[in-house]
Amino acid sequence: MKKILFIFKTIFIIELMISFGFAEISTPIPTTALNKIASSMSHSAQNDQQNILEITNATSNLLNSSELTAGIQESAEKYGLTIDSEAAAILAGIDTSSSESIAKGLASMDANIGWLDDDYVQTIDQDTIIYDSEFQTLTKVTGGDLEYASSNDVFDPNVAQQVRAQTYVNFKKRTIFAKVDTKVTRTGTSDEIEIGWNTGTASFSSLPIVATADQYLRKDGVSHDVPFGTNIDASSTFSTMKKSTTQLQDACAVSSCGEGDYWTVKQNFIEEFNNDTSDTSSKGSIYFYGKFTTASEGSAGTGILVLEGGHTADGANEQTFVESIERYEATATLIGKAAE
Repeated sequence: MKKILFIFKTIFIIELMISFGFAEISTPIPTTALNKIASSMSHSAQNDQQNILEITNATSNLLNSSELTAGIQESAEKYGLTIDSEAAAILAGIDTSSSESIAKGLASMDANIGWLDDDYVQTIDQDTIIYDSEFQTLTKVTGGDLEYASSNDVFDPNVAQQVRAQTYVNFKKRTIFAKVDTKVTRTGTSDEIEIGWNTGTASFSSLPIVATADQYLRKDGVSHDVPFGTNIDASSTFSTMKKSTTQLQDACAVSSCGEGDYWTVKQNFIEEFNNDTSDTSSKGSIYFYGKFTTASEGSAGTGILVLEGGHTADGANEQTFVESIERYEATATLIGKAAE
């Protein structure tokens, strides 16, 4: 099955390059690579009845590559945007009926937005398209390569953990931002943490658009973006707090946050996201992450919504905290509608 999906992604890239020979392509594929791909395809794609059935089943839930290609070309030409062929190929290979396929596909796509100044005024006009996920109930994730905790010390397993994201895209202005609402209930309390916020506004110059955002959600209703790593652009937004099974993502770089800043100390991240309510130094915050992509003006959007939190005793070290992290997530296909 993986070979079949690889073949379709390859065909999509070739089709994209042939069709858009006159358009600006951001990531061209060398001829030698295409020759190797063609050679591989001749050996792996057997034209027998079994493979025909497999191909039919595999493509039934894939995005229509011809429509995807045409939509990207049309929007790129209309708005003077470049084409990210690698992102387009990944998007073409996503099985929209599979949460696992959506999550893996999105994880493979690099963000290609640039944040605008904080004082940029967000506007919604007749050129704005709204992609609304509606409230999604997130599902607990356990194990996996990063070994997420199976315990229920952070999130109440008997209450739905929900997130709604409304993403606003203006292809004419080349801007994107989102309004996010969360409903989180932690273990040991009946209080639902309802927090809503707008992300900052970002610009984009290529298609498909790939955008990310993160946020810490405190029990007192305060929320703010999370300064992991360099904290300078979308590349320092992480899909999980876990850098490895035993390590947290890097604290904010001194070059970004400044000498002596609270967020340059990794222990402060542990205190921030520790949900042990008996620990008076813990902030009890929840980590939010979201990622969104859409191919063109007329296509649907695809996204993932994530909540994480840890639970350890006061003074726990990094490994102990990281091993306690619980994760919930949901994927969604979002139909875009023009703003009224």
